[in-house]
Amino acid sequence: MTKIGTLTCLHSNDVCARVGCLKAFMEREAFFKEYSQDTCLAAMMTCNGCKSMNPAEPDDDKGILEKIDRLVSEDIKVMHVGVCCLIDGKKECPRITRICEMLEDRGIQVVRGTHRE
Repeated sequence: MTKIGTLTCLHSNDVCARVGCLKAFMEREAFFKEYSQDTCLAAMMTCNGCKSMNPAEPDDDKGILEKIDRLVSEDIKVMHVGVCCLIDGKKECPRITRICEMLEDRGIQVVRGTHRE
């Protein structure tokens, strides 16, 4: 069984119930279409906010470091990045980009995408 997760923007919590991501996974469509039925969506992680509300950069953010450690300890193999992590729907948030690099440094594959809008 492969364990995967999603990474989303903290601010998206205001308007998103993760229905699109979960539906795409459950129906094995969009960015989840290649996964077998025994794949488990085992983690749903957010960033810890923008610099205006969280001055700690991801490398120094104890919460982010703890989250990544937990993903590793739970044997999460792949993290999918939600479209909510794009600034104005175009460019990936630099904090998300750094978190993705940190995930990859720990052996977790990163896929940009969950569902189609």
